[in-house]
Amino acid sequence: MVAKMLEWRLDRPSRKTLLRFLSAVSVHPHDENPVNRFLQSLLPAELMALFSQFSCHRFPSGKTIRNIGEPETHLWFVLAGELKESYYQLIGHKPKFNKQRLQQRTCRLLGQNHVFGDVFPFTEICISQGVIETTTYTEVIAISRRRLIQVCQKFPKVELGIMKLLQIRSETGADSPSGKVRRGERYAMQVNMTVEIHPTGVPGPAVVLNGSAIDLSISGVSFIPETNGTGPPAKLASLIKDLGHQRVQVAIESEALSMSIPGQIMRTRELVVNGSRTISLGIQFDKVSPRVSGTFLAFAEGTGSFDKATSETGQD
Repeated sequence: MVAKMLEWRLDRPSRKTLLRFLSAVSVHPHDENPVNRFLQSLLPAELMALFSQFSCHRFPSGKTIRNIGEPETHLWFVLAGELKESYYQLIGHKPKFNKQRLQQRTCRLLGQNHVFGDVFPFTEICISQGVIETTTYTEVIAISRRRLIQVCQKFPKVELGIMKLLQIRSETGADSPSGKVRRGERYAMQVNMTVEIHPTGVPGPAVVLNGSAIDLSISGVSFIPETNGTGPPAKLASLIKDLGHQRVQVAIESEALSMSIPGQIMRTRELVVNGSRTISLGIQFDKVSPRVSGTFLAFAEGTGSFDKATSETGQD
């Protein structure tokens, strides 16, 4: 895939030739490696969008590619060679990233068709929790976060595939402190919406809340209900203890149009909005086709603004 992309930068093929090759990639037998499965899941347009602007790098043995405390600005794919990924923990309490105050915690080797770079969530720059250095001559390609954001906004299935790759990576990374891949926070988008909660085992009508989303992705949303400054809305307060996994319907309206998507509440979190303490509801959308979830996100983009003015407290 990389070799053909580099070739096409020098001599762009006809559309027919390009499509013939990309179609062959989608059916070519492979070793069931997660990266290969990811490539075969993408359509030709998605493959071109993702891999048309990578940068290629070659490193000698013993070269440090990423260090503790550095921002995660790229997603990396290993083409050849071997790298060692080491995670450390602080000795003491002062957060200084130097060898004298660090003790190695865990280590693993990365080889051909491995991927690294904790680029999610897109709403903030993630900081490296480990060191990656080459143990042999190594070839890799890198795709910038900025490019990834553009591609994922246009092709939601690419985002789902990358998240799955990084989930597999975190699961095989044992005790890595960067552990979980958070799916809820992606785009710093503020959108007015309505959430209808259907309490289980509680008689009466559904609880309808107006509010806004501060983080929205194809997989879920962090919803902030409107408040009068004294805390969570009264009609929500009685349900707070039993909100886990309650069914909801999330709706967005714009002029004469509206769109909704079902889901369930996965968590609640305390936060501060304009100096007043309230809560946010972490909602995971039901699994729908990438086209439906992408349409919902695109509709939200058309009604929202890209501001984020809340500070959150608590842990995932």
